[in-house]
Amino acid sequence: MEFFNILATTITYEGLTTDISLNFIGKFIEWLINISNVGIGIILFTLALKLIAMPFDIYSKIKSKQNAVKMEAMRGDLEKLQKQYAHDKNLYNQKMMALQKKNGYSPMSGCLPMILSLVIFIIAINAFRTYSAYSMQNEYNDIVKHYNIAVEELTVNGEDSDMFTVNENGLIEFKDKEFIEKVSAKQGYSFAEIKEILKVDAEGKVVLNVDENGNFKSSANSIIENLKTTNILFNHSDNFQKQENNDYYSFLCDASQKEEVEKDTVNELLSNLQHSFFENNYKAKVDEEVKKAYESGEIMVSKFLWVKNVWLPDVSYKNPIEASYKDFQTSITGAAAQSCSCGKAETIGINEKEYNTVTAGLYKQKEAANGYFILVALSILTMFLSQFIAQKMQKSQLELQSVDGQAAMTQKMMMWMMPVMFGVFAFQYSSAFSIYMTISSLVSTASSALINILVEKKFNKGKVEEEGRSKKNINQIEKAKVEAAEKAKQLEIEKEQKRQERKNFFKKK
Repeated sequence: MEFFNILATTITYEGLTTDISLNFIGKFIEWLINISNVGIGIILFTLALKLIAMPFDIYSKIKSKQNAVKMEAMRGDLEKLQKQYAHDKNLYNQKMMALQKKNGYSPMSGCLPMILSLVIFIIAINAFRTYSAYSMQNEYNDIVKHYNIAVEELTVNGEDSDMFTVNENGLIEFKDKEFIEKVSAKQGYSFAEIKEILKVDAEGKVVLNVDENGNFKSSANSIIENLKTTNILFNHSDNFQKQENNDYYSFLCDASQKEEVEKDTVNELLSNLQHSFFENNYKAKVDEEVKKAYESGEIMVSKFLWVKNVWLPDVSYKNPIEASYKDFQTSITGAAAQSCSCGKAETIGINEKEYNTVTAGLYKQKEAANGYFILVALSILTMFLSQFIAQKMQKSQLELQSVDGQAAMTQKMMMWMMPVMFGVFAFQYSSAFSIYMTISSLVSTASSALINILVEKKFNKGKVEEEGRSKKNINQIEKAKVEAAEKAKQLEIEKEQKRQERKNFFKKK
C-alpha cells in the first residue's frame, strides 16, 4: 500500500466551512430565532430595530408634519409669490425662503434623524443578510450530518463493517484490501470478478493482477471489457489493450512511467469500483434516511407559513433546497464576502459532487416551489402605502416648494419608484428580507398616520384656541363699544335734562 499510495475512497463528508462571522446584531437575531422560530424571530428583530430608531423617526415625522402645517398657513402668500414669480424660479426660491424663515419653517430640522435612521438600517441589514447565509450554511451542514449518520449506521455498524474504517478526520472510508477480498465473494454484484484484474500481494498491497510481462489472464477479458464500456477506466482505458495475435489484455504504457501510471490506474479503478459498490448497495437507503430526517424536522428547516425556506425568495421558480450547486455556492460566498474584512470569501470542504450527493434524497424539495410571490406583493403594497401616507403629510410642502410644482411631480414619481425598487429586492433577496421590509413598512405607515393625527389634532386645538381668543377679544371690544355708546347716550340724556331744568327756571322768572 505504501508503494502505490492508494487514495482511500471516502463516503462521508466534512460539510461546509466559510469565513462567515456574526457581529453582535447577527447574534441578537440568532437569539431571537432560538427563543421563538425563524419567522417570529425576524418580526421581533424588525420591531426591535424600529424601536431603536423610533425616537429619531418620530422626531423627523413630527417636524415634517409641523412644517407641512406651517406651509399650509403660508399657502396664500406662497400662491401669490408663485403667480408673481412664475418665470423666475431663483427669485421665487429666495422669497419663499425669506417667508419660511419669518414663519419659523425649518426644512433641515428633520434631516439628521433621517440620516441616523438610515445608518442604523444599513448596519442592521448587512448583519441580517450575513445571517441569512450563515443559516443556509448551518442547514446544509445539518443535512451533511444526517447523511453521515445514515452512512455510519449502514456501513461501520452494518453487516459489512469489516470493509470500512473511520479515518483521523472522522470520515468513513473503504479498506482497500478488505474490499477486494469481500466484494469478489458477494453474490449478484456486477464486479464480483474484480480479483481477475486486481489482487492483494503478499505485502498487503493492492496491485494489478498481471504477470511479469504485464499480461492479464484471459479470464479477465469480460470484466475488462465491461469496465471499459461503463467508463470505469475512463482515464486509463487505452492502457488496457490486446496485442496482435493475443487473445488476452495487457497493461501497456511507457516503461519510464510504468510505476506512476499503474499507481494512478489502481487508484482510479478502486475509487470507481468502491463508489459503484456504495451506490448499488447503500446510497438509496442513505437518501431515504436523509429524506425522513428532513420531513420529520430533525434536519433544521427554516419554514414560515407558506414559505418553505425563508432564506430564499418567496417565488415559485426557487426551491427550498437549491437545485443548482452553483446557486447555493453563490448565495453562501456572496454573503461571506460581505462579512469578512478582506472582501472575499473562502469556501472549504464542499464541491459540486458532494452537494449533489448529500442532497440527492431531497429531490422533491429541489423541485418544489419555495413560495408563491405573496411576500413580494406585500413588500410592494406596504411600501406604496407608506409612500402614499408620507406624500399626504407633505402635500402643502410639495405643492408650494417650487414655483412650477416640480417637487410634487417628483414625489409622485417616487411613490411608484420606491415600491418597484422594493419589489426587485424581494425577487432577489431572501423571504426573510421581504418579511423585514413588510413589517418595517407597516410600522412606519402606522406611526406616520398616528403622528399625522396627533399633530393635526394639536394644530386644530391650537387653532380653535386662537380663534377663541380672537373671538373673545372681538366680543370684549364690541362690549366696550356698546358700553361707551350707552354711557354717551346717558350723558346726552342728563345734559338734556339739565337744559330743560334751566329753561323751566327762567320761564318762572
